Amino acid sequence: MQHSFLFREGVWRAAGEYRDGAGVVTAVDGDTRVRHEAGKWLSEGVLRVKSVPPKEHHNRYEIVPFSPGSNATHWSAENAALGALNGRFVIAGDAILSFYASGTGRYRGFESMQQKDAKHYLVRGAMLDHDKVVSTWVLELQLAR
Repeated sequence: MQHSFLFREGVWRAAGEYRDGAGVVTAVDGDTRVRHEAGKWLSEGVLRVKSVPPKEHHNRYEIVPFSPGSNATHWSAENAALGALNGRFVIAGDAILSFYASGTGRYRGFESMQQKDAKHYLVRGAMLDHDKVVSTWVLELQLAR
C-alpha cells in the first residue's frame, strides 16, 4: 500500500476529539489541503475545537519532498501560539510518524497517521510543554477531493 496523505495533492476532512491538559474532551473537525509546489509540499489546515467559546488551530507546514527511496524528510511550520516548529516525517509501514519541537525546545510533540486505505487515515497525537501534557487528539482523516 502506498501512502496517499502528503504524497498526493488533495483536501482531507478531519473529525474526532481533542483532550486538553486537564482531561476535558471536546469534539473537533477540520480540513487540510495538501499542495505540491516546485521544491516543497504544503499542508495547510484548520482544526476547529467545538468548545465554549470555540477555538481554531491553524497550521501551515512546509515539507521537503521525500527523496526517491527515502523514508524520512523534514518539515517546518509557524504556529501563532508556539512560534516556529521543526519536525520530521518518518514512514513506518502503514503509518506516517511526525516528531516536532519548538525552536526553544519548550514544546514537543508526536503524531501518528495510520493508513486504513487510500482515502482514510487514523490520527493520534500529543503535544507537551516540557513534560506537561498540553493536549492529545484522536482523529480520522478522510479524502474529500
